[in-house]
Parts: sequence; structure tokens; C-alpha cells
Amino acid sequence: MLTPLELDIMKAVWGGSPITVRTVQEAIRPGRNLTYTTVMTIMDRLYHKRFLKRTLRARTHYYEPEIDYTTVREEAIETLIRSFFGSKENLQDFLNGIRIAAPSKRNGALDETLL
Repeated sequence: MLTPLELDIMKAVWGGSPITVRTVQEAIRPGRNLTYTTVMTIMDRLYHKRFLKRTLRARTHYYEPEIDYTTVREEAIETLIRSFFGSKENLQDFLNGIRIAAPSKRNGALDETLL
């Protein structure tokens, strides 16, 4: 799953690629005033995590998405559903007004998944 900053960067890449670090920095600037090197570092990490692919042209890296937006969105939604409801069926019950029991503690331990 992507962090909020990684998601902002990916949205810029999905919005128009191939794209350079400088162009991404400018695209996310209204909401995030980040230095070039910060954006470059995050994009390099996304490349190594296989979210981005890059090519070198005239000493400049150009980035393109390796994974599409719908795949990332679907994985994030699945994680959210599992974390709060356990299953799609439990979510459907909740949406239909059926109360679902809070998850039980396993061996007395607190599930810190979202903490």
C-alpha cells in the first residue's frame, strides 16, 4: 500500500507520463512544498518497489507507471475492508444496518494492525 506522499506522486505520474522528477515536483507543489531531492528519493523508492519504471534520456530520468491506478485503488480498498470489517460480507451487513460484533481479542492481545 502507498503512503499519502507516494500516492500524490503516483497520481502525478498517472496524470501524464513519461514524466520527470521536476514535473512531478511542480505538479504536487500546491499541496506539498517539497524539495527536488525529496521527490527524487521517493520516486527512486517507487521504482525499486516496482510501482514505477524509468528510462534515462540525456542525463534525465523519465518515469512511467509500472502499475495502474485501478490496481492500487482496489488493493487499498481490500485492505481497508479487511482491516475494519474482516470481509466484504461483513461490510455489506454493516451497510444494510446489521450490527456486527467487534473483533474478539486473540489470546488477550490487542490487534495493532492500524495503530
